[in-house]
Amino acid sequence: MRGLRAWLLRLAGSFHRERSEQELAEELRSHVELHVEDNLRRGMSPEEARRAALIKLGGVESIKGLYRERRGLPLFETLLQDMRFAFRMLRKNPGFTSVAVLTLALGIGANTAIFSVVNAVLLRPLRYENSARMITVHTKTAMFPTFELASSWPTFEAVRNRLDALEGALAYWNTSRTLTGQGEPAVLDTAGVSDDFFQQLGAQAENGRLLGPGDQKPGLDHVAVISDRLWRTRFGSDPAILGRQLILDKEVYTVVGVTAKNFRYPAPTDICVPLALTPEIEQNQTFFRFRIIGTLRQGKTLEQLRAQLGVIAPEFPKLQPRLGKDFKLTAQPLLENTVGDARENYLMLLGATAFVLLIACANLTSLLLARGWGRHREMAVRAALGASAGRLQRQCLVESCLLSLLGGAVGIGMAALGVQAFRALAPAGTPRLDEITADWMLLWFALGSSLVAGLLFGLVPSRHASRIAPIQILKVGGTGTIGSFFKVGNALVVVEVALAFVLLAGSTLMVQTLAHLVRQNPGFRTENVLTFDLPQSSVPTPMLRAEGALVDRQNQQLQEISELLRRVPGVSDVAAADHGVLNGMRYVHSGLELENVSDKALSDQHVLERYVSPGYFGILSVPLVRGRAFNERDARNAPKVIIINESMARRFWGRLDVLGKHVNLTINGKGSGWNEIVGVAADVRDADIQSNAEPEFFLAMSQWGVGSYHLFVRTERDPDALAAVISRQIWAHYPDQPVTHATTLRRTISQSIGEQRLYTVLLGIFAAVGVSLTLLGVYGIVSYSVNRRTREIGVRVALGARPSDVLRMVIRQGLVLIVTGAVIGLAAALAMTRFIAEELYGVKPNDPRTLLMAIVSILLVGGLACWTPARRAMRVDPMAALRYE
Repeated sequence: MRGLRAWLLRLAGSFHRERSEQELAEELRSHVELHVEDNLRRGMSPEEARRAALIKLGGVESIKGLYRERRGLPLFETLLQDMRFAFRMLRKNPGFTSVAVLTLALGIGANTAIFSVVNAVLLRPLRYENSARMITVHTKTAMFPTFELASSWPTFEAVRNRLDALEGALAYWNTSRTLTGQGEPAVLDTAGVSDDFFQQLGAQAENGRLLGPGDQKPGLDHVAVISDRLWRTRFGSDPAILGRQLILDKEVYTVVGVTAKNFRYPAPTDICVPLALTPEIEQNQTFFRFRIIGTLRQGKTLEQLRAQLGVIAPEFPKLQPRLGKDFKLTAQPLLENTVGDARENYLMLLGATAFVLLIACANLTSLLLARGWGRHREMAVRAALGASAGRLQRQCLVESCLLSLLGGAVGIGMAALGVQAFRALAPAGTPRLDEITADWMLLWFALGSSLVAGLLFGLVPSRHASRIAPIQILKVGGTGTIGSFFKVGNALVVVEVALAFVLLAGSTLMVQTLAHLVRQNPGFRTENVLTFDLPQSSVPTPMLRAEGALVDRQNQQLQEISELLRRVPGVSDVAAADHGVLNGMRYVHSGLELENVSDKALSDQHVLERYVSPGYFGILSVPLVRGRAFNERDARNAPKVIIINESMARRFWGRLDVLGKHVNLTINGKGSGWNEIVGVAADVRDADIQSNAEPEFFLAMSQWGVGSYHLFVRTERDPDALAAVISRQIWAHYPDQPVTHATTLRRTISQSIGEQRLYTVLLGIFAAVGVSLTLLGVYGIVSYSVNRRTREIGVRVALGARPSDVLRMVIRQGLVLIVTGAVIGLAAALAMTRFIAEELYGVKPNDPRTLLMAIVSILLVGGLACWTPARRAMRVDPMAALRYE
C-alpha cells in the first residue's frame, strides 16, 4: 500500500507543475533566508552570510532537481517532452513528414483492410452458440468418388443416436420453393429443418417463435419461420406477419416467427419449414440431401469423432451395396467448411500486404537514416551536453513512433475505404461477405501495426544516433563517418527490391491467369444469349418421372412458353436445359451400363449429365461430330435416345463411331432401360470455364422431365434490353411462374471468374504500391549518395571526367543494388509462387516468361529511379562543388 500511495503521489505531482515550482521556490527561499539570518547574527557580512547559506544547502538548483525526480514521474515527463519536440520537428519538415506518412499509410492501410477481411472470415467465431465445437459431417461413396456429399436420413439417425462424441446433431435440406399469392411470384431459398435445429444453434426469434419438436407432427408441420431479411424486403417489416399464410409450391404454410437479424444459417435461407419426410426417403441410403451439423461434447476431440464415424461407416454398404466398400463419413469444423478454399486466398493476400508494409518500413528506415545524418551536429551537441545514448535513442524512437501513428491514422481511413471496396468487388458467393465490416478490431490492429512499424523502422536510425562521436562531428568541417549509413541504406534497398520482385512476379502470374480465362473459348457461342430460370413447383423426382402425366404437363408448358418468347420482337430462338452453363453446377451420374463395355471399373466412373430440349445444340452452336440432335419426335413414349460428347465416346469406347450403341442409366439401383446413342457432340466447357471438357451425356428433356427449366434465348440485339420484356410476357400468361437469375451468357462467364478477378486486382494493387515504394527508396538512396559525393564528382569533372562518365557511374551504383535485389527476389519468387499454384490457370508458377517480365520491369523501374539523380550529377559545376561542404 505504501508503494502504491507513493506512486499515486508521484502521478499527482506530474500535474499543477507551475504551482509546485512556485511552492518549492518559496520554501527554498525561506530556508536560505533563515540561514542568512543565523550567519548575520554570527557577525558575517551580508555577502558572506548569503554565500555560506547557499554552500550549506548544497546548491539550490541541485535540490530542485532532486525534488522534481521524487515529486513526479521523470520518465513520463521526458516522454512528453520528447513527443512535443518530435511534433515540432515533423511540423518543421512538412515535405519529409508528408512522404513518410503517405508511405506508412499505404502499408498500414493495406494490412489493416485485409486483416479486417481475414478476421471476419477466418478468425471470428460463427454467430451460433458453441460454434467453436460445431462440426459438419460429409459422405464419400464409390458412386461419386471425387465429391464430398451431403448425407442420407439413415446416416443422420446413426450420427445423432450412436456417436458418444456428439452432444447433439441437427439436419437440414436446402431446396427452392415458389412463393405465390403475394404479388409477383418469387423463388425462396428454403430449408427443411430437423426438430431441434434452432435449439442446437442457439437461435432467437425477433418476432413470434421458432420451430420445435411439436412442429414435426403430421398435420402440424405446415408452419414456417421466415428470415429477418425476407420480412423486411418482401413484407415491409409488417408487424402483423405472424399468422399470415404463405403459398409455397401450392401448399399453404402459416408464419409463426421471424428469426433474429444476425441469424443467417444456412445462408442465404429465406424461410425454414419442418422436415416432412416420406417413409421412402427415411429409408433411402442414397438420397444424399441432408446436411448434418453436430456439436462436440465437452472434452471430446475431432479425432475421436472421426474414429467413431470410421466405426459405423462400414455398416451402410452392407445395407446398400451401391455405396461401395470405400464408403466413408468425414467430419470437419463448421467454420472450416463455411470458409472452404477461401482460407488460402485470404492468407495469400495478407502475406502480400505484409510485404508492402515491410517495403514501407525499409523505405522509412532509409529516409530516417538520411535525415539522421542531416541532424548529426544536433545529436553531437546533445551528447556533448550530457545526453546519454539511451536518451538519444529514445528521442529517435519517439519520433518514429509518432510518425507511424500519424501514418496509421491516415491508414485507418484508407483501410475503411479498402474494406468497402473489397465488399463491392467480391463476388456474391464470397464466404461471410455480410460480416466483413470496418469495426473496432480494425482500429486496434491499425494501432498495433503502427507501433510495431514505428519500432521496426526507427530502431536502426536510433541506434546510429546513439553511437555518434561528438568530438569527431563537432570538428570544423567534420561530417562523421558516412560509410555505415550507405551500407545499411544499400542493404535496405536490396531488401525492398527483393520483396517488390516477389509481389510483381505473383501479380503477373495472376494477371496471366485472368487473361487466359477471359480469352478461353468455351466451345460455343456466348454473344447475344439471354438465360434465366423457370423454377417448377412440382419436381419430377426419379420415382415420379415414370408416371408420365407430370412430364407431359411440363413439356406442354415449356412448349407454350417457348412459342410465346419466339414471338417477342428481337428473339430469334429459344431452347432449354435442366441447369445453366458456366456456373460451376455439375449433375453427376455413375453406375452406367454400357453396350460392349465389360470393364466394371470403367462403367462405374462418374459422368456429367444434362437434360436438354430440341434446339439446345443449335442455339449454342455446339457442333455434332456424329449423328443428329434431339427433335420433336423424341417424345415421352418414343424410344429413349441419348447424345454423348467426344470425351465420353473416347473414354468408354475409344472412338467416335458409336452411333447405335446403347447406354442403360441406373436410377435408384434400377436400370432405366436402354437409351440409343443418336449423336456425338463436340467437347465444350459447359460446367466452368477453367475445367477441361469431361465425359458427359445429354438426355431429351421431353422424355424425362426436369425439376426446373433453364432457358436460353438467342436475340438479334442487346439481350439485356429484352430481359424485362420477356419477364412481363411470361408473367402475363403464367401469373404463378417466377422468372429468376436473368442474365446474359457473357455476364455469366464474367461472374464465373469473379474470384480470380478479385484476387488479381488486389495483388496488382499491392504490387504497384510495393514497386512504387521501391522506386522511391532507390531514388532516395541514389539521390542522397549524389548529394554526399558532390565534391568527389566535382573533382572528377575537374580532372577530365565527361558527363557521360558521371552518368554511368551513378546509374551503375543503383543498378548494382537493383540487380542484387532482383536475384534474391528471383530465388524467393521461385520458392513462394508455388503456394499460389492452385489459383493459376494456363501458366506455371515458375513460368520463365513471367519471371523475365518481372526482371525487366524491376530493372526499368530501378533505372527510372536512378535517372534523375544521375542527370543532376552530370550538371555539377566543378567550381561550386569544390566549395561544397
